Amino acid sequence: MVFKPHNILFNKRLNRAGFTLMEVMFATMAFALILLVMQMTFSGALGLRNRVQKRVDQQAILSQAMMVMKRDLENMIVTGGVMAEGIICTEMGSPDMPNDQLEFYSTTAVVSDQFPWGDVQKVGYLLGVDPIQTVTTNLGQALMRMSLNTLPLEENEEPPVETLMLDNVRSMQFEFFDGLQWIQTWDSNVNEPAVPLAVRAMVEVFTNNPNPTGRQTRICEILVPILTIKPPSEESEEEEGEEQEDS
Repeated sequence: MVFKPHNILFNKRLNRAGFTLMEVMFATMAFALILLVMQMTFSGALGLRNRVQKRVDQQAILSQAMMVMKRDLENMIVTGGVMAEGIICTEMGSPDMPNDQLEFYSTTAVVSDQFPWGDVQKVGYLLGVDPIQTVTTNLGQALMRMSLNTLPLEENEEPPVETLMLDNVRSMQFEFFDGLQWIQTWDSNVNEPAVPLAVRAMVEVFTNNPNPTGRQTRICEILVPILTIKPPSEESEEEEGEEQEDS
């Protein structure tokens, strides 16, 4: 009988190759565990990223809405007359959840091909429901901005333009400084002076950070001083009165 050395070596290699069933099972379990840890880590990082991005987006929308409101108040028309009938703020809602409505005239209108009128417009802020959104899951209301052309054509009168500024709002309140104290309501036809020295707006919005008792809220506040210019006739009368007193 003749033995072939290369056949013996080949058979030994075949016997040593491959893994046992237990080794394959342990390797599969380890690989599955590693994949599970990677999936949990990736899912947690992705969820954190989405939450941070949502907060950043909400803060940007909130800042934009308050900036537009501040710009309208800063450009408030205080001369009176036909183009600016006055400032009217109606106090609504409850003391715990105010829902004020403010109407005034501002010089923040944009002149363009689509809106070819002057830069004076009537502006209103109120809490309501988004006219485009029929079904909502938000807890709060929508902050709406109403703008109206003050120089409409008789044959082409347009309704006020409704713009959704901010959603998920709990309450909104305005306060007016008359020189001595802050007043909750204002009417230029009744209050004296007709124009407040400053306006303070407070908007309370719901946040995405729930606590054991319910949804949390945060209050955004802006304080806008109103610069008034006396008509030349009143200034001349005051100067004449001072000259007479000096003489």
